[in-house]
Amino acid sequence: MAVGGTHNSRLLIDAVALERRVALIENDRLTRLWIDRGGPARFDIHLGRVSKMMPEMAAAMVALDGLPDGLLPFDRYNGPLHEGQWVLVQIARLGFDDKGVKLTGRIAIEGVGMILRPGANHIELPRKLKDGDRRTELHELLSSLQAGHNGIMLRSVALDWTRDAITAEYKLLKSQLQKAEKALSEASKPQLVSKAQSETDQVIERHLMAGGQCVVDGTNEFVRLRGLLTMLGKSDDNLARHVGSRLLFNDQGIEDEIAAALSPRVELQGGGWIAIDQATALCAIDVNAAGADVGRDSETRAVEVNLRAAAEIVHQIRLRNIGGLVVIDPLRMKSRAGRDKFDIAIRDAFGSELDGAVQIGGFTRLGLYEFSRQRAGESLRATLFAKQERAPLLRDAALNVVLRAVVAESRNGVTGMVKLCVNPGVAKALADQADAIQILANAFGGAPKIVADPTLEDDAYRLEKNHHE
Repeated sequence: MAVGGTHNSRLLIDAVALERRVALIENDRLTRLWIDRGGPARFDIHLGRVSKMMPEMAAAMVALDGLPDGLLPFDRYNGPLHEGQWVLVQIARLGFDDKGVKLTGRIAIEGVGMILRPGANHIELPRKLKDGDRRTELHELLSSLQAGHNGIMLRSVALDWTRDAITAEYKLLKSQLQKAEKALSEASKPQLVSKAQSETDQVIERHLMAGGQCVVDGTNEFVRLRGLLTMLGKSDDNLARHVGSRLLFNDQGIEDEIAAALSPRVELQGGGWIAIDQATALCAIDVNAAGADVGRDSETRAVEVNLRAAAEIVHQIRLRNIGGLVVIDPLRMKSRAGRDKFDIAIRDAFGSELDGAVQIGGFTRLGLYEFSRQRAGESLRATLFAKQERAPLLRDAALNVVLRAVVAESRNGVTGMVKLCVNPGVAKALADQADAIQILANAFGGAPKIVADPTLEDDAYRLEKNHHE
């Protein structure tokens, strides 16, 4: 997601802990949250070795340093591939869920002001540059720097850079390419040869270069960003340091907005609410009127609530960084005009994302509305919460699982006075239900001693001989 500065947007940067959190605020509302804990980044360049050919998938698996093997599609590599071959590859997509990284052999070395593309052999200037003299000046400068068949794409943010700043950027990117080529020529083991900027750093720097306001909580990060602006000859008037006894995110109410973004229920302004249910295969969103505008014509009410929901759904999709298939169950609209209005509202809210990141499927025969959104890293929920392999059992369900397992052990020779260690919830259920204790007493010839063990989860238990009774 490209971020530039506008008078309605600002970045709040929390850098007081080991991780950095960056909040994009647009029109006084949290729009996106990035959390950076280091680790692999998109556009990292690796020296890897082909570990397995998979012609059925038209791809090869490539062994990498410090990461599970990545997937390299045949059509993303120029030339033949075979097992054991050393290759220079770049991370095109970070891994998510149980999927590993996706790779490309078409290297693009990204800087703040330009992109260097080995083998592309062309110079590309931003289309927004209309000044003919400036275009000629920049083209001549880049042509003088260009070496071999390397392509150069200048970013809009560098249009007003000095010759020295553009030259320094090119030399930096060229040195990274030379380092990668040297690693390939001397290959002996997989290694990370060039560390790319994290998405978080790219967001911050592009926002600053575009003149957007940044407020930083954290001395080291503030000093680093001020140094970057100085190096590029930029004013630091749009960079501010947060001071005060309260942390920046608490002071600006961001912590509350993050908590709300993790809730499945979102209230709509004007009445109604939406329920967001994220699963592995898809994200389901249900629109509910909740008594909004009771007594009005049902069709009019449905259209108005759905239109309020459309903008909020897109906002939540971006904020929660939800990708993949999304299925919406809006309030039923009988008229074609109402459905068309909803479709237009969704498309307008996505805006430029419709150019590639979002594919609209529209309404189905059952009245559901579908679209897919390209995944861009982990969702907000996956970034903050550990993945659960299974949901916790209900207390009564766990109790019955334990009873069956313990009775089975008694039939295999475990009898007499025993101590039964169980989860505290199961222990309470046993204390509350005399019938359960009677089942255990019948199995062992006497009621066992029940011990609550907080280290045990759900239906886990431990059965021990009670030698002191």
